[in-house]
Amino acid sequence: MLWITIIVALSLLYYGYDKKKGYELEEKKIELEQKKIDLEMKKLDYDKRQE
Repeated sequence: MLWITIIVALSLLYYGYDKKKGYELEEKKIELEQKKIDLEMKKLDYDKRQE
């Protein structure tokens, strides 16, 4: 019974760790997309000033 408890506890810890990494990855993707949008806006603003 003790082994089952240990295995379940380790499985839950790993599952939580895996989910946390997934959320962090999604957060980084969103930040990268925001930076791309900001860069595109700056490019458009720069081009507008050059005209």
